[in-house]
Amino acid sequence: MALVAVLGFLVIISILALSAVTTSQISNFTSVTFYDRSKASYAAEGAVSRMSWIIMADKSKYTNRGLGETDYGDEEHPHFLADGFVHRINYYGTEVNVTVLDMASGFDISDDMPSRKLFEAYRSMYKDEPAMMDEFNAFLGCLDDYVDANETLRLKGMERMQYDEMGLYPLPRNGRLQFREEVMWIPGFGKFFGADDQGRLSSFRIIPPQNMPRIQFQGDNFFSASRESVMSKCSFSSGQTDKVMAAREKWFISGTSMKDDLDPTVWATLKSHFSFNESGFYTITAEASAGPGRAKRIYSASARILTQMIPPGLQYYEVSLY
Repeated sequence: MALVAVLGFLVIISILALSAVTTSQISNFTSVTFYDRSKASYAAEGAVSRMSWIIMADKSKYTNRGLGETDYGDEEHPHFLADGFVHRINYYGTEVNVTVLDMASGFDISDDMPSRKLFEAYRSMYKDEPAMMDEFNAFLGCLDDYVDANETLRLKGMERMQYDEMGLYPLPRNGRLQFREEVMWIPGFGKFFGADDQGRLSSFRIIPPQNMPRIQFQGDNFFSASRESVMSKCSFSSGQTDKVMAAREKWFISGTSMKDDLDPTVWATLKSHFSFNESGFYTITAEASAGPGRAKRIYSASARILTQMIPPGLQYYEVSLY
């Protein structure tokens, strides 16, 4: 009996020891993860701040802000434009990938009739798909009901009673959208739109916060346009759009001219429907990691950047950490 008791005691001690070791390892892994995420976050945020000053200096030095034609092979005279090219920055020992895009892109849904531009763009895309067009029209009806000030129900629309039944009080807003993310509340949104690979609704233009300047710029910037925007505005087929997006991605990574990779008619169509100039409003995105195979964070900030800093300084329209 004594031997059995001793053996049992040894088993319990072994289990407790194993549990302590396991807990210690989990705690160590958790601490390392938190450290990696924090380090990557600080590096990404710092790189975005540094790039803001670099753009300011670049605008003062280079007045030609045409996009898509820069020779990024000239390392002696680096250029920083809103064309999505990936710049590699060493931020106090941490390598950070930084891209700059133009804020003037995406469907503007900030007015009293947000469905108007969406309908104009998508009716050509769904002209041979009546069922999809009917569903899209239902989405547009709900969108307009969300912003109008009355309780008159549009065809297949939704007003306060319908939102209450879904447990979504106090929707709808019954006023202009204040944030582009509000469009995600509209039934049917997920069937036609979604977040990009950085978690942002790049299909829609950023809505300026209260008392901040609006983007006074006609046209959408090609380099920050979503796939849906390219396809609908240019009336491209799915295959044509895929080739355009592949050529643009190649430009982002290596600076290879898209003009050489695309059919001349496709390139001409892009040039006629999109802007290849800067608006002066930028979205800077930095991707940082604590090391190979370790936690990665993506920090984005959108602001108006001039050639010099003036009071009250940089005013951010949107900041996100992904």
